[in-house]
Amino acid sequence: MKCTDDDKREAIGVCTRCGKAVCPEDAVIIDGKLYCKECAEKVRYEERHPKTLHRSLTNRVIAGVCGGLGEYFGIDPTIIRIIFVLLMFLPRFSGFFTMILIYILLWIVMPEGEQVR
Repeated sequence: MKCTDDDKREAIGVCTRCGKAVCPEDAVIIDGKLYCKECAEKVRYEERHPKTLHRSLTNRVIAGVCGGLGEYFGIDPTIIRIIFVLLMFLPRFSGFFTMILIYILLWIVMPEGEQVR
């Protein structure tokens, strides 16, 4: 198997996170798993900064609730917003006022995220 960055060299393995073939000088082993340099930096960052549920400062329309949920679950906040709107029109959840109440409660309960500098 050839390295992703240099097709003339042999890779020592595949990155656990992204699946790229890793050259020996780009290989980083963390907890017995092989990573490329880029993914190793991400893993180390995530170890220092654990994922927390918070309201987004960068991806907000009203209060950042859907943006924060999207960041936490690793999906596009637009999908969260669409789900909120669809649930407003389902009679089983008694609709609009229930979802507005849930949104307001999340707004109150979720802390505001930190500003990234």
